[in-house]
Amino acid sequence: MHTTENCPWCAKAKALFEYYDVSYQAKYEKSPEWDTYPAIYRIEDESTELIGGFNELATYSFDHGL
Repeated sequence: MHTTENCPWCAKAKALFEYYDVSYQAKYEKSPEWDTYPAIYRIEDESTELIGGFNELATYSFDHGL
């Protein structure tokens, strides 16, 4: 997850990950593929998929689970 300090949407994404006991890595840098924070990616094996921001994460978690 690309994040920044004092970002309420980043805090919500982190809380969602912690609620579902999902490990995540916070990168404090701008995402090359997403213009706002947070920028959330799903990484599995050698595959990386851009999920999007918090709203997209919430939709993804509802549709696919975390």
